[in-house]
Amino acid sequence: MRQLLLKTGGALLAALITCGTGTVAQAGEADRATILILDASGSMWGRLADDKTGPGGKTKIEVARDVLDGFLGSRDMSVPLGIIAYGHNRRGDCSDIEQIAPVGRHETRALSARLARLNPRGKTPLGQSLRRAAADIPRTAEEADIVLVTDGLETCDVDPCAVAAELAAEGVRIRAHVVGFGLTETEAAALACIPDKTGGLLMRPQSGAELAEALSRATAEAPPVAMTGLRLIFSYPGAMPDTYEWALRDESTGQELVLGKVSGAARYQPFAVELAPGTYTAIVTAEAGRGEARFTATGAARDIVVTMQGLLPVTAMRDRGPYAARGETVAIDLNITQAGQETGGAALALRLYASDGGEAITYSTVEGKAGVSQAGINLPATPGPYLLKLESWGGEPVEEMTIQTETDPAVTLLAPPAVAPGAAIPVGSTGSQLWNDGIEIWQGDRQVDWGVTLGDLANGNSLTAPAEPGTYDLVYKTTDAAGTRVEKARLPIMVGTVADDATGAAAAPGAAAACDDGRGHGPDACANGREAGTRAWTDYPHRCLPGDRTAPYCEMRDAATGLGFILPENRVAEVVPASGTDIFPRAAFIDATGATASIFLNPETPPPGDNACHITRVGRLCADPDRGDEKLAAAIRTLQFTLTTGQVIRRCGDTACAFDHPNPPISGRLPARWSVEAARPTGDGGPQLSTWFFDLDRSGAFHLVGLNQPGGTDCREAGPGNRLCAFTPGIASQDFDLIRRTLGTGGTRGDTDGNTGGDTGGGASDAARTLELLAPSRTPAR
Repeated sequence: MRQLLLKTGGALLAALITCGTGTVAQAGEADRATILILDASGSMWGRLADDKTGPGGKTKIEVARDVLDGFLGSRDMSVPLGIIAYGHNRRGDCSDIEQIAPVGRHETRALSARLARLNPRGKTPLGQSLRRAAADIPRTAEEADIVLVTDGLETCDVDPCAVAAELAAEGVRIRAHVVGFGLTETEAAALACIPDKTGGLLMRPQSGAELAEALSRATAEAPPVAMTGLRLIFSYPGAMPDTYEWALRDESTGQELVLGKVSGAARYQPFAVELAPGTYTAIVTAEAGRGEARFTATGAARDIVVTMQGLLPVTAMRDRGPYAARGETVAIDLNITQAGQETGGAALALRLYASDGGEAITYSTVEGKAGVSQAGINLPATPGPYLLKLESWGGEPVEEMTIQTETDPAVTLLAPPAVAPGAAIPVGSTGSQLWNDGIEIWQGDRQVDWGVTLGDLANGNSLTAPAEPGTYDLVYKTTDAAGTRVEKARLPIMVGTVADDATGAAAAPGAAAACDDGRGHGPDACANGREAGTRAWTDYPHRCLPGDRTAPYCEMRDAATGLGFILPENRVAEVVPASGTDIFPRAAFIDATGATASIFLNPETPPPGDNACHITRVGRLCADPDRGDEKLAAAIRTLQFTLTTGQVIRRCGDTACAFDHPNPPISGRLPARWSVEAARPTGDGGPQLSTWFFDLDRSGAFHLVGLNQPGGTDCREAGPGNRLCAFTPGIASQDFDLIRRTLGTGGTRGDTDGNTGGDTGGGASDAARTLELLAPSRTPAR
């Protein structure tokens, strides 16, 4: 226990804060027991839904064996443990439930060997297994944890919900936890009654690492029943952060006190606090998430549950349709430009909906790490438009796009005109996109290379050019409705030669001239014959060339200037640091095909015309306004929305959403589809912060609102000393008012009543969210 004295005006507030999580049971104690129920039914021979290791990968029972071996070797052996397994001796027998180890202290190696011999084959008697586990609890135990690890639902007609109610009525305090290994959200929800009735946890691990974490979480020592003072309890439906930090804010003074960081086994335990009477806010922060809960301390014992809201990633999806409507899996291009709180192998859900909404038709899991990837999802055999949404497991929208499916879609191949012998070919395509579609290499009527499938490309494999120079064809093959392999597209490619960018003519193999380096050339290349010293497109520091798997959403970050942007396909870029009186860098975005005008950021001489330049968060983006080119307009929209020297901390989907960032502190609510950057000091020595709020609506119109930024129009006060201004026309008044009304900076809070003042996003009020924070979470954790 340590004592803190906080000075508030002329008074002293004494806060006695205890940082502890209880003690582990000693070897001689028998007042607590833990019983593990292991699913060894036949379905454990299946693989997890997001398993990418192919037919040779591990089954769920093999993963569980490995995890249990590590769990038994690392747990505190002084805590009594019993193990029950079901479904491993006989098929179709609901009584196939066996005590593997009675409650007690066991030698790890022998117990692991016994579990390794379990051979799944039978049914899933969840209710009867729970009753058996309760019967194995020692008479001396005053409380017990039953940890049910299952990959399926009850198959033996004993209602596990009714059994959970029986457990709750026992004289012994029994907490029953459900670890749904590989369960879907719907299946996990069907078992939520078990922890709901007993005060246990509901978790839904989708990988071996998440299973190990779930076991540690479920078997951590339970908090004692008798409480002194207050206990802060961390809640989050996703994977437990490695470290998080507790803090308290005294609402009477606004002062915040950091209580300490929590890591290791302590992450699963309450954080004990004794406070003088008053109103406080408990704050929990992790690397990519934050949560708050306001409460009143009256001297009575009480639990304060604080649910962390993990930051969502910033992503882009590319439409490579029309996709094949075959009832088969297609490959969807994804680019996570900024990771959120969840980065595991099943951090996000890619869900498919009918074009007019409704319940999800199907879904697949997506890894949350930053970078380019492809996800597979099964499309219906009925052609037409569908809506793809990338969402968190809690249903928060991250990104979406409408796709078109056809029974027999046309296919286009994308690849450079020439590559070096034996080099990887940066190949891409549009149309069909079935996971098992292939891109092969032919020479006339002779197949030279079996090539790769789109699934191979999605898993990081590449298509390699032949070692022999010559002219070849890339051939896109798919399977038609009759099951016949058919050709859908063919594209010639030179191996060992390069096409002249000015004339389009191809040099003969081995006859490269002085400026022919096999890479294609920039705007200063070989316009009047071949000249040495010209610059290749690939010499530009930032590029998104044809065939790149990231195209047209290649994420860029210039190290020298900090300028970030998404570069459209077929463009290269060069960034020049600010100099003299400039406050922003300059950049040139050049079309590598020469078909459209170049785009310039903060040019020294802007082009004439009222529509030549567009406002961005880092200055003016300019291009020739007379081209009337939709491709050019699309590139400008992409750059206008993504150009930044900051960090995007929140991006809303189709509904309004809250944001709260700790350093520097800024919080509030965003309208649907709006985003916000991390705040920065204004640089004038004052306490004010500056940031940007921005939106790209469905019509393609860009909207920009600045906090304490120079310039702007329709400026209004947003709290003491804060100035919020519009920087683009056409901003909806209710969107502007929602940002202004709810904005809080430097520890201040705006009016967060989300039900007035034009909040049309469907979000609950902050008061309602605070009440939710005070209730224990029952959201299935992964």
